[in-house]
Amino acid sequence: MFLSREMYCAEAIFCALNDALGGGLPRERARGLAMGFGQGLGEAGCACGAMSGAVLAASWFLSGKLPSAEVRRVSREIHDRFKGAHASSCCRVLTKHVKGKPKEHFSHCAGLTRAGAEIAARAILERLPELAGHGGAARKSRVGIRAKAATLLRRLADRLG
Repeated sequence: MFLSREMYCAEAIFCALNDALGGGLPRERARGLAMGFGQGLGEAGCACGAMSGAVLAASWFLSGKLPSAEVRRVSREIHDRFKGAHASSCCRVLTKHVKGKPKEHFSHCAGLTRAGAEIAARAILERLPELAGHGGAARKSRVGIRAKAATLLRRLADRLG
């Protein structure tokens, strides 16, 4: 969705996870919810849209199933994982070295989008492993859940581009 230039980072992550994990939102509604997060919060260059889309997706799936404080803790965990992997969570900082280079900028953001989707999917599936498969995956062995999660992550990466 991102590589085809159909969607920005946050939109692609939220829509791909909504589709892959059965979030229940129509594609255009999911896209609309995430639309303002692209390019660092509406082109402000602040919080990276890929990280924001990851937090939005985790919040969508975990709210109502976990206490509010836990959803906020997961959001912080996503932020910390993303920042730890990329040394920043600020769009301007993350893209400074590719500014004025459209091809490199796009490629760099595609990598951030893929990373954000993976971080979100892992955070969600660690807490709701039943979303990795149909009917009863939570009762399956940890190995089975990990295999299903790995398959899901590969499908998600394919959807993102």
